[in-house]
Amino acid sequence: MDIRAKDLIGVGVVSLLLFPVIFFAVLLITGTAKMEIGGLDSETKRKIAGYIERHSPEQEAQDLEQSKVYEANRRLAAELEEKQRLLQEEAARLELLKLETSQNLAKINQNREEINKKIGESQTLSDQKIDELAQVYAVMKPVEAAPILMNLDDNSIARIIKRVPDSRAQSKLLAAIGAINTKKAASITKILGWKEKGL
Repeated sequence: MDIRAKDLIGVGVVSLLLFPVIFFAVLLITGTAKMEIGGLDSETKRKIAGYIERHSPEQEAQDLEQSKVYEANRRLAAELEEKQRLLQEEAARLELLKLETSQNLAKINQNREEINKKIGESQTLSDQKIDELAQVYAVMKPVEAAPILMNLDDNSIARIIKRVPDSRAQSKLLAAIGAINTKKAASITKILGWKEKGL
């Protein structure tokens, strides 16, 4: 068998031309491809029209607007998250301040109790001293005691006179103060709760 180059080229060209036809026939036979005669069906036309509509200038403008809205919403969400974080930090700071304030208030109350206790002790000591002074002034002559008492404030004088055991001694002492300064005697009388006429 003698095959020439021309024959070989001819067979190659025919094979090349027949291959698509044979391949398409196999696809049709297996049902992989369908062949329709006539125009496009309505479903295909609708799909093509929808694709063309989606890519119209109006649709592109709407897509651009939606993209801007999405970006604005994303930025707003980030800002809200930041504000929420700041609010949580502020709430934690306020809780810490509340705790510090309650601790400071407890310390203040404790200090107040200590101060009141010391004032009470001081008052007791002061009452003891007033009793001692009342005893001293009770044995002194009112004329001698009055000038000394005039150097004290009215409340202290009233407390001393009140502690003098003898009411006659109290009256004489107040009369001696009145002889020196009547206004002071009237003020002491008011503090003692006596009537001024009793002088």
